[in-house]
Amino acid sequence: MLNDLPSLDPFLVREQLRRNHHQPAECYFSISPADTSRMQSFTSAEMAPLIRMAFRTTSGSGSAGMVGKLADALLSANADARLDPLRETLGLHGDQFTQGIFSWKGFIYYKWQFSEMIQSLIRVTQEMDQIKPSGRNDVATREEIRVLKTSIRKRIREAARSCSQVLALYDDAFADLVHRGNTAAFRRFLLEAPIFFLDLGHSMGMISHISSFWSYRFNGGAANLPTSEEFRDILSEFETGLAPRQSYSQPW
Repeated sequence: MLNDLPSLDPFLVREQLRRNHHQPAECYFSISPADTSRMQSFTSAEMAPLIRMAFRTTSGSGSAGMVGKLADALLSANADARLDPLRETLGLHGDQFTQGIFSWKGFIYYKWQFSEMIQSLIRVTQEMDQIKPSGRNDVATREEIRVLKTSIRKRIREAARSCSQVLALYDDAFADLVHRGNTAAFRRFLLEAPIFFLDLGHSMGMISHISSFWSYRFNGGAANLPTSEEFRDILSEFETGLAPRQSYSQPW
């Protein structure tokens, strides 16, 4: 089951195991300390409108401090008493609240990850045309590389659009809560949202792999150029990873 996943993102792993009737302990699904630290400011900005609504606070240094502390609490391994006002705002209790917070963290995590990756993806698509492979470069290989580049650009756009569409569902539900006080709809969204983690995780996992591998492989300038065969193989692996998968999502 784990081998079927493109990454070990905690939200992706838990949903994959849950769908196959496995329930490992929650300690296996904590966000890493490094990711938690990098997500902190993003989460504070994301959470600020709802936290101010839940705690009836206004803007100011005191409010900013509270937002930071509660963003910390949201990202921690366990929901604690600091989140009680949010628990009441959402009308979630017990295991429902735990599951809802996990889903919320998942969407914040993927939204943050997507915002960080989008610029690197643009760079990858631009640099593909700048790579001039070394060694023999026959007509057939050049044509294969050209076709692969075209396909990869198309599939990256499709993957990014798919991620944007799913994340927009979260944004709409969150805005509905903050601006119209629609707690019932947002509560339902959080409880049913994990089904989207498989779609998001597969798309994010592959485009993250492309971005990180590209930076690793092509950071040495002209001295680190691939041969035509190696470049073709790299692009072929990217294209295979970006191939459409069976969708796990259900329409809202």
